[in-house]
Amino acid sequence: MSYSIQRAAVIGAGIMGAGIAALLANVGVPVMLLDIVPPDAKDSTDRTARNKVAQTGLERAVKAKPASAFFTPKAARLVSIGNIEDDLAFLGEADWICEAVFERLEVKQDLYARIERVRRPGSIITSNTSGLPATMLLEGRNDDFRRHFLVTHFFNPVRFLKLLELVAGPETDPELMRYMGEFGANRLGKGVVYCKDRPNFIGNRIGTFGFMTTIHRMLNEGYKIEEVDAVLGPAMGRPKSAAFRTADIAGIDTLTHVADNLYENLPNDPQRELFRMPQFVSEMVKRGWVGDKMGQGFYKKTKDDAGRSEILVLDPATLEYRAQDSVHFSSLDSVKGNPDVAERVRTVIDATDRAGTLAWELTADMLLYSATVAEEIADDIVNIDRAMRWGFNWDAGPFETWDALGVEALAKRMTAEGRRLPPLVARVLGNGTGRFYMETPERQYFNFLSGTYQPVPMTGPHLSLSPLKKAGKVVKSNRSASLIDLGDGVLGLEFHSKMNTIDDDLTAMLKTGVEEAQQNWRALVIGNEAPDFSAGANVAQVLMAAKMRQWPLIDRALSTLQQAHQALKYSTVPTVVAPAGRALGGGCEIALHGQRVRAAAETYLGLVEVGVGLIPAGGGCKEMLVRWQSMAREGGPFAASRHAFEIIAVATVATSAFDAQQYGFLRTSDNVTLDRERLLADAKDDALALADARDRGEWRPVTPSTFHLPGAGGRLVLEQVADNLRLQGKASEHDAVIAGKLAYVLTGGDCSPLDELTEQRILDLEREAFLSLCGMPKTQERIEAILKTGKPLRN
Repeated sequence: MSYSIQRAAVIGAGIMGAGIAALLANVGVPVMLLDIVPPDAKDSTDRTARNKVAQTGLERAVKAKPASAFFTPKAARLVSIGNIEDDLAFLGEADWICEAVFERLEVKQDLYARIERVRRPGSIITSNTSGLPATMLLEGRNDDFRRHFLVTHFFNPVRFLKLLELVAGPETDPELMRYMGEFGANRLGKGVVYCKDRPNFIGNRIGTFGFMTTIHRMLNEGYKIEEVDAVLGPAMGRPKSAAFRTADIAGIDTLTHVADNLYENLPNDPQRELFRMPQFVSEMVKRGWVGDKMGQGFYKKTKDDAGRSEILVLDPATLEYRAQDSVHFSSLDSVKGNPDVAERVRTVIDATDRAGTLAWELTADMLLYSATVAEEIADDIVNIDRAMRWGFNWDAGPFETWDALGVEALAKRMTAEGRRLPPLVARVLGNGTGRFYMETPERQYFNFLSGTYQPVPMTGPHLSLSPLKKAGKVVKSNRSASLIDLGDGVLGLEFHSKMNTIDDDLTAMLKTGVEEAQQNWRALVIGNEAPDFSAGANVAQVLMAAKMRQWPLIDRALSTLQQAHQALKYSTVPTVVAPAGRALGGGCEIALHGQRVRAAAETYLGLVEVGVGLIPAGGGCKEMLVRWQSMAREGGPFAASRHAFEIIAVATVATSAFDAQQYGFLRTSDNVTLDRERLLADAKDDALALADARDRGEWRPVTPSTFHLPGAGGRLVLEQVADNLRLQGKASEHDAVIAGKLAYVLTGGDCSPLDELTEQRILDLEREAFLSLCGMPKTQERIEAILKTGKPLRN
């Protein structure tokens, strides 16, 4: 049977259900979001009242902070709402019915009985259960239901966490599993992991074990919550939220439910007793202290007497909140700034301070447990490692960690401590390699079913820079950037300065890259594998030059940057920019000058220079005028200036690549990749497609733009807007000064609306305004503040 999802239904409008509905809408799938009729509307005929639960869930998804579940507000229009009393018949029209109701077996089974009566034979039914086995969920269902059922377990928040666990029932159609795997990866952009039908599958089985062993060791060995989180953060290859902050985000009630489920349904688990939640946590749940959704959990955000925000921490012994202690461990201090995850972890677990002791104990616990249950929960170690990286944001999965730290060295230490090695570890130690993965020309993993090494399956098109660099494919390099042969005649430009900030070396390599590409290559792709494409200009260098009053030096650097960007824009071979994460200030300007952009969906573009008292001066103002000349259909010479001013003056940052299109940071012709790991491969494909078009005579660089701008009249209008905000207390005096300089650039300086201005004229105005602001003490104070605190100063 062939499958196709054109229309979907999600039942359950809680955080997960609404998040799944938003995900489907984000990729263009119309979806009906259903939930119960509120008790007080049972006898009502008012559809608004009867749909209130679903409506509230949808509104919560739209307004979610720090970012909506939707890429753009427009996507929410694809979600319609209803209730399971009046609208259940709609399920007969749905190709995919996803259940995301409360995690109670009897509730789900009762709902399935109702779905069975109205669904179309052959339609897909899935559950978003976080741990109830499919075998239990399917009790009493007919053959067609059972054949078309599987678990699709998304992780919260659905938009941002990559993991999607798929679990087949005992009779699930294999073709359906294949289709849902492809749909999840290719259409939804998720990292698909296949799990065995065991309680809580892979991610929550290992993740919950990790938390439970952490909390028990904390209590037994006298650590504080903030000490544990200091240890289990980036130093150990884990996210900044570490253990207890992550629990607050996920929900302590949810975590307790998962732990209880594991305890009840794993009578033979060797670590079963660890899944008993400590009494103080159970009391927290009773009091409603379940994390962020209720305003307090292991941490609580408050304001002190001066109105300043303060985050308190819970004392498990007294159940009272207190100020956090300052945490300092020499082992953690020693690895700050070290980019090598394996080296960081090895240094910490080998340390003899209290942080090192705890880090080693918890690492050993996690590695041994993962190896013990691996064959029970998955068909291979690859799925386990991916689940922990994609679902919990670990830098490396358990078996990747075994290899990174050395299987033999770990085994010796564990054995010396009296720990028992799982059979899987013994098999790897005895096979002559002592590794779970082999880094041959194609990466291979130890297949515990066959006892041999097999190629790691790829989830889609993949291009990674690290193997290319190891294989000697670096063409040129300096401190801040490298040119890399991406294959097939495509040259790559990678940034690797701190936070990928733009300095003289990076600018020089950008210029060299365009020249090299035009001489010897078919196309140029600019991208990297860092979390953020670029945080913008190296403002520390700008501040230093400004303090020394080196105005000619700053002017030359700006001119060089502008001309490098112009070369990128007008290259005779195609140039594709591939941003992901933050692309701010100068990073955004590079994207603006690419002939084509292939952006990750989670790309946050913005010209934010006003935050440090400056304006965009690498061509950002000029390019926003170019974009808005074509986007603003009405309004004459003033329209483009006004739109660009409204965006730049308030440091607007797009919340997604799709959102960036409404501001002009991206064009509608630019492409978006949902799966970050496919970004460079997709960008290379775009570059090759343009190169092929060039070979056929169907592509050439754009023609330089000219401008008719409003001049002094338009500038006065924009300055008045800024001055009104100042009078209302919404902008400072220096904000108004910066806005005036920005308005001068965007309205063409002292031009007449009849004058035809070139791109170079706008670039000259950018540099003039930038230099003027650099000399102002208040701008220098803003730059100093951002360098010291990471936060903008409103002076």
